[in-house]
Amino acid sequence: MKHWRFIFLIFIFLASGCITGSTVRELNGPFLVTKVVDGDTLDLSNNERIRMSGINTPETGECYYQEAKKKLAELVLNKEVYVEKDRSDRDKYGRLLRYIYLNETDLIFVNGVLVENGYARVYDKYKSDTKRYNELKKIEGIAKENNIGVWNCVDNKKDCLYVGSKDSDKFHTPECKFAKKIKPENLVCFYSLEDAEQEREFSGC
Repeated sequence: MKHWRFIFLIFIFLASGCITGSTVRELNGPFLVTKVVDGDTLDLSNNERIRMSGINTPETGECYYQEAKKKLAELVLNKEVYVEKDRSDRDKYGRLLRYIYLNETDLIFVNGVLVENGYARVYDKYKSDTKRYNELKKIEGIAKENNIGVWNCVDNKKDCLYVGSKDSDKFHTPECKFAKKIKPENLVCFYSLEDAEQEREFSGC
């Protein structure tokens, strides 16, 4: 498959879930999506794994996990997509950090579609390294206002694999003495080691 670099002036219209905005974006593609791993991770036909930039969807076992994964599959699986590089090229796991777009003309911003419809939150932790952060935060406000998707979830914390506090940059096992001191209103639940390590440092217990 022939790949190339080019610059599009994108006009994306707000209609039936489409995202507004006009901006110049430098894209690579097209690439065929061969697998959807979860709501924000996918594999391409060139054997690269993509972690969608600027967003975070629920992990396995969390409220709206299946819905987010299904929606991403509906949007991109077995379709050709275009990708835009973020400020960092890869994450600590070697995955490419990219924004995903559908269609060669009138491109659809897939990251934004997931956020607008409540399948994903904006990843605030790395906002300084996320060039579409402000754009995505504006889109996120639509989902919050409408109380849809992840914004209408009541998380079940009892099945947390790891926990952290909103006031700390560490994470712990639920049995750790530090975990037991976390106030309920500050509790952050992680359902995988990967998810915890992306946001915090392990305390050692």
